[in-house]
Amino acid sequence: MNELFWFVLPLVLGFAFIYFFGKWSRKNKFALGIDINKLDQRKTPEATGIAVLAALWISVVLFFYLKGFNSLFLGWLLVVSVFSLVGFADDTKHKWASKTIPWAARAIPIALVSLAFSFFFAPSIYWVVPLALFIALIASFHNTFAGLNGWEVGSSYIISLAVVFLLALTEFLPLALILSGLILALLLFNRFPARVFPGDSSTLLFGSAIAALFVMQKNYYFMVLLLLFYLPHIIDFFILKVLTNPRDPSQSKIKPYKVLKDGRLAVPSYKDKRTRYDFAKLIIKIFGPLKEWQIVAVIWLIVALNCAFWLLIFGVMNF
Repeated sequence: MNELFWFVLPLVLGFAFIYFFGKWSRKNKFALGIDINKLDQRKTPEATGIAVLAALWISVVLFFYLKGFNSLFLGWLLVVSVFSLVGFADDTKHKWASKTIPWAARAIPIALVSLAFSFFFAPSIYWVVPLALFIALIASFHNTFAGLNGWEVGSSYIISLAVVFLLALTEFLPLALILSGLILALLLFNRFPARVFPGDSSTLLFGSAIAALFVMQKNYYFMVLLLLFYLPHIIDFFILKVLTNPRDPSQSKIKPYKVLKDGRLAVPSYKDKRTRYDFAKLIIKIFGPLKEWQIVAVIWLIVALNCAFWLLIFGVMNF
């Protein structure tokens, strides 16, 4: 019952914060993004991570009040806050600046906070940079394995459940439960048809939070296992996007999908007849044009089966 509280509390808080932020964002036309995979091209709030971050702070501070202050938990909270705020600046760049935020302006604070955090948990000075890169890499995976309603948030939730399982007997279980509850709250709004987008402010928060939990755990076997949970993300970015679209792996220059008259998504036609792949387009190539929710359902299934497979292997190896 005690553990369930640390899942339900952030779920309720997150739901409320996201709901009111979405209403406020629409009313004030704040950081609205276009849902390019809908025929009506609807505008949707996309800086929702700031609402998730607020709910996260309240949840962790309440934990301190009820269970006692924990400096490790505070350090974790500060790290993920920096990641989320950098993402929020990117989500709202068109609101505050006429030009795109320079890459260095985003990378430097992420690099500094990752290095500082890793310094306290590295077994030696030689591990500081690898651990910092590990945090940045996992956060990037959450940010790039995306593009359709519920894709990145649903995948993050599945992985968060595997993380809860792995950390069930550790002191970091409350943080894992809080994070999982918040991700589910966002998923309730981001599933098809999405009422909000997660934005970089959410995806960077989720990725850095999961990675930092494993850095604090100081279990490098667990860190390797976590990387295996991200095999679909690795295939999506390094094998599909980078190899078939090295000049635009983010797919920002050309619309990644073609919306048919019946609402199904198809692979667009390219002038050079060479398909620029991502994980969703690979599924479309295999099954043909599909509804957006159908593509995402297949992706969720693959992510879930991948996590279950590695958890099973992990269990057998430790039997």
